[in-house]
Amino acid sequence: MIISYHFSFDDGREMSFNVDLDRHYDAAKAKKAASWTALDNNKCQNCPLSSSSHQHCPAAVDLDDVIRGFHGTLASTKINVRVVTQEREYVKRVTLEEGARALMGLVMATSACPVFGTLKPNARHHLPFARQEEYVLRSVSLYLMKQYLVWREGGAPDWELKGLVKNSEQLQMVNHAFWQRIMTEFQSDANSKALLSFFTMSSSMSSSLQSQITRMKNVFFTTE
Repeated sequence: MIISYHFSFDDGREMSFNVDLDRHYDAAKAKKAASWTALDNNKCQNCPLSSSSHQHCPAAVDLDDVIRGFHGTLASTKINVRVVTQEREYVKRVTLEEGARALMGLVMATSACPVFGTLKPNARHHLPFARQEEYVLRSVSLYLMKQYLVWREGGAPDWELKGLVKNSEQLQMVNHAFWQRIMTEFQSDANSKALLSFFTMSSSMSSSLQSQITRMKNVFFTTE
């Protein structure tokens, strides 16, 4: 399954990225990857990978082309973005920061990183330019669907979302290390701001999940 991102700049520049949701770690490509993608460069504390089998971070390798494409462009630059999936297309005029955030989130979630891999169900039902409320609603809904399937198969479901919070805490550790890796190479530009906003959104799943869910009560219950 391929999801395509097309970026159109007002100065006439065009950039396109095709993201294969079912791709695997490409060891041959990794050998040619930039030095900043090395697994031991600000390696995540909770990374289960070994540099003997993965010399480079899978998520960093996959993001390298995207980051180099946007490097040096202001985060506030207005662009037109078209996202093409098998089912539909999305078109929106946004800042480069918002467009890059959507693309980078998809790339990381479908990389061979075992921690980012917990976001793959979200990626298969990708919603570009999602607001915070939409992100939380989709994440919780998908997690609860999985728990229902666990229950139906005779397992012990996690209706209290403890696993979701734990996954988010693991993601926070990865986010912090990944941010450090990016900043050592590219400093502050559209890429760093896009990643920071994505990380901030995902970290809220552990820091304030219950309060965010409470605020959504009005979606399901009417008050008189």
